Amino acid sequence: MATPVLAAVPALQPEVVAAPAPVIAPVPVPVQVESDEKKSVTFGLRMSLKKRAETAVLRTAGYEGGYTSMTALVEGALEREIERLAIEFNNGEPFPRNNGGFRQGRPLGS
Repeated sequence: MATPVLAAVPALQPEVVAAPAPVIAPVPVPVQVESDEKKSVTFGLRMSLKKRAETAVLRTAGYEGGYTSMTALVEGALEREIERLAIEFNNGEPFPRNNGGFRQGRPLGS
């Protein structure tokens, strides 16, 4: 009787499994809280705009939604405009904090 021929059976190799990549948690960036301290600022306004703003404060001070001071009016207007700019130009996200200086003098091209 003939001896059965054994087919070549590949040797079993242990399966190599790559170790999972280490999970690296993002490093939290410290949030720098802006101070709400009031500071005087100086900038030029057209006189007609200044007079209109003063009149708006005087005429609305006693009403809900009105402003009791020029500071409150300017702060409210700036908050709304900065929000609009962030929506239009920064996907609705607040702009990153400016840690440097800010230009002074006339704007370029004026």
